[in-house]
Amino acid sequence: MVNLNLLPKGLRRRVGPDWWRTAAIVVPLLILGVAGYVTVQTQSTLNARLNERDQLRAEVQILRPYVNEYRKLERKRKELEEIASVAREVRATFKPWSEYLANFLRRLPKRGGRLSVSLASINARPIDPDRAQQTYGVPAQVEFTLRGEAASDRALIDFVHTFETDPGFGINFQNASYDKKTGIYSFSAAVGVVVKPPEASGEEKHESSQ
Repeated sequence: MVNLNLLPKGLRRRVGPDWWRTAAIVVPLLILGVAGYVTVQTQSTLNARLNERDQLRAEVQILRPYVNEYRKLERKRKELEEIASVAREVRATFKPWSEYLANFLRRLPKRGGRLSVSLASINARPIDPDRAQQTYGVPAQVEFTLRGEAASDRALIDFVHTFETDPGFGINFQNASYDKKTGIYSFSAAVGVVVKPPEASGEEKHESSQ
């Protein structure tokens, strides 16, 4: 059987699908779905970050005593380093004058167990090694200026020769005068002393060996 629609085209009922209505329904649903998916994913990521933050906070609380102890040890280490630095500075500037003087007096020439010269005065002071090298021919760090007397020319020569030939000393002989009445030589001189560096302590030796 054949159906004929004799109505005008404007009044005829549409038989095919209505794409605009379908789109009007589907598109909002699709947008809502995408928005919901994005929201869920965002919330999931946010929850993961919050959980991670809470976990890190818990770890910080656990590690806080260790961090505080480390900071205390670090402050203690810096204090010890400052003390060690002061000790090194003091050690570098300290002069054991008694040792230097004893070393000098032991080198005075003797005859028959007695000193060949007698010293009337001794003055001591530090000296720059470079200047001492020019004056004494050795890089002395300590200088003794002295006045003394010698009972004979041989004693005076022995005195000068002793400090001329010893590599740990240098001498700058300044002047001498002879008293005909007493037969005694009065003289003045300066003696430079080469200071040996102190031996390293056991701890410093151990560190240097490493």
